[in-house]
Amino acid sequence: MYLYVRVQERESYYRDGPESQVKIRLEEASGERCLVIPYQEFDLSVVQELRPRAIAMSGFGGHWQDRKVEWFWGMDEVLHQADLPIICFCGSHQLLGFSFTRDLRQTRLLSDEPMGKLSPEDESPRQAGDLADYFVAEGFYPIRRTRDDPLFDSLPETMLMRCWHYCEVKELPPDFELLATSGHCRIEAMRHKSRPLYGTQFHPEAYDAPFFDGRTLLHSFARIVDGFWSAQGRHSAAARDAGG
Repeated sequence: MYLYVRVQERESYYRDGPESQVKIRLEEASGERCLVIPYQEFDLSVVQELRPRAIAMSGFGGHWQDRKVEWFWGMDEVLHQADLPIICFCGSHQLLGFSFTRDLRQTRLLSDEPMGKLSPEDESPRQAGDLADYFVAEGFYPIRRTRDDPLFDSLPETMLMRCWHYCEVKELPPDFELLATSGHCRIEAMRHKSRPLYGTQFHPEAYDAPFFDGRTLLHSFARIVDGFWSAQGRHSAAARDAGG
């Protein structure tokens, strides 16, 4: 079983229901059932109880400063302590950056970190409302890998992935490696150096015809999950043999 952590408020989760398309796409890629959980009800005890094979964490709209930091404590706990493959999309990728560059238990407020402001002469399309002055990546963009990784198996060096964000991870966290970049965002993908813990600023789960690189990436992540648990099984068998 996979867990898909939906980073929306409880009211939205119970009113609108789970994101069925993402759930189905994770199930298709992995061959596993996927349980959707609202992030404010998610922590390490849930992982210990349900014992999933992997976790995916969603992106989200809105602003960091409109959410209480303590709402993310459960996700932060899992990111630091859960021993299983995890992949974080877009907003959760940014949370991954926050989580490994500061102590969220000692942080009073998280704030948006935009990619950049538009100049008055900039002809880029402008968003409505409070994003009107900021560059927003919206659509399919070329993403260039900077390091080989199993996450990119069967993908070209430059991929086309769905983006929908105006913020980014500004600082590569300690013990993480940069995996991919783009013309508008330096840290498009990263992973922990010793754990199968990934973040992507882009949305591989939001692929659409004719751009299917995101689907390929989800299948690659599923193979990473299978390899992780196969290795765990071999280690357990070796430990039993050594004890015997």
